[in-house]
Amino acid sequence: MKFPIFVFIPLIFLGLIACQGESNSGQSQMELTSFQRKADNYIKAHISNGKFNGNLLIMKGDSVLYSRCYGWANRQFKISNTDSTRFLIGSITKTFTALAILLLEKEGLLQLTDSLSTYFPHFPRSEEVNIQQLLTHRSGIKDYHEFPDWREKGRLIQSPFETLNDVSCDPFLFNPGEHFSYSNTGYILLGLIIEQVSGLSFEDYIQQAILNPLNLKNTGIITNDKWVANLASGYSTNPREIHIADYIHYNQPFSSGNMYSSTKDLFYFCKAVMEASLLDSVKTREIFEVSETYGYGWGIRNYTNTLAYGHHGAMNGFSGSMTYIPEGKYFICFLTNDDHTPKYSLANDLASLVLGEEIQNPPSTSLIELTDKMKVVAIGDYLIKFGDTLHINEKAGRLYMKETGQEEHELFPYSERNYSMSLLEFQLYFSNLKEGKAQSLQFIGKAEMTAERVQL
Repeated sequence: MKFPIFVFIPLIFLGLIACQGESNSGQSQMELTSFQRKADNYIKAHISNGKFNGNLLIMKGDSVLYSRCYGWANRQFKISNTDSTRFLIGSITKTFTALAILLLEKEGLLQLTDSLSTYFPHFPRSEEVNIQQLLTHRSGIKDYHEFPDWREKGRLIQSPFETLNDVSCDPFLFNPGEHFSYSNTGYILLGLIIEQVSGLSFEDYIQQAILNPLNLKNTGIITNDKWVANLASGYSTNPREIHIADYIHYNQPFSSGNMYSSTKDLFYFCKAVMEASLLDSVKTREIFEVSETYGYGWGIRNYTNTLAYGHHGAMNGFSGSMTYIPEGKYFICFLTNDDHTPKYSLANDLASLVLGEEIQNPPSTSLIELTDKMKVVAIGDYLIKFGDTLHINEKAGRLYMKETGQEEHELFPYSERNYSMSLLEFQLYFSNLKEGKAQSLQFIGKAEMTAERVQL
């Protein structure tokens, strides 16, 4: 189901009004602190660009610095997001999966040095991989997203074992333990190990070992055969349109990304982890000290020389992020029901804001019509490096970019030479014109690089 683009801003605006009184302890806009005004203005700038629809919670210790909900949990029926709205959290699930493994270790039911062959003897080279490598993404096992048909399979798959069977045909990027490479497949294996060792389903073990002890009432496992109260509807958006997110069978991501939660529940979960509520203090330190890149289910970040831990998450129709900064005990979490939310830049900017740095609100953007002149400027091939080319082409009056071996993405024009790739949080600029054609393609945003036109 699609909604015309002109519906987008009015719907969000109405949802924002509906939520105004539900946050910041009833403070009016005039009563907001300087920090709250900056956060509010920053998020509203993203809303004006159609890039935020959800909830944001910022804590310092147990004190609320900022708590606000924006937009609609369900656009068709105009149901507003509230503090109790539940969102799919995607890969933030990994923090729960990792904790479950550590709780089983605490019970003496497994060891992190156990080889994968103990549980999956038929998986290729399973004797070379251990549980710790799965936890820290150093197993070398390919992420199932590496395979070009993973999206199509996501609509058809019924069991996580089907994903493992597909990956086992071409399983490794490198020798186990040699490098870091993020792998959802590794966390699917961890979920299945949890089931083998505990004798319970992944859902039941998470519920009994984590959710019940911590009293997390708005958190759980999402499946395709049950209804979840207060769960937001997921949407995919771009500067041109809004549509209901594509169907996915949640046994594809399984324990790498099959949970829902709320911003408040994630705060209580994070607090329990940081305060060693379920593990001892030594093991808790190990979660974050085992690696400089990625610990046991938590990413290790550095914001201007300030250590932070966290995780981003995305699922069809949803996006979010959770960050904890030990210095100051800051907790930052946003969850949205729009899978094109710029989660990386949002997380980085909000962390900078709580650390007292000045941040820039995103500039206002407005989609313009693509002209024939603009097509001539952009269309062509641009070389990133040998064997890696960006192909810009036209389809049905729109421009698309495809990198060698990657998915195709539409480019959305904001000026004659500026384009957005909202899903990947990039701005593109076509520069160095010669005979009406750009000779260079610059990437601005999450990463900075330039690709030069291939001269045919």
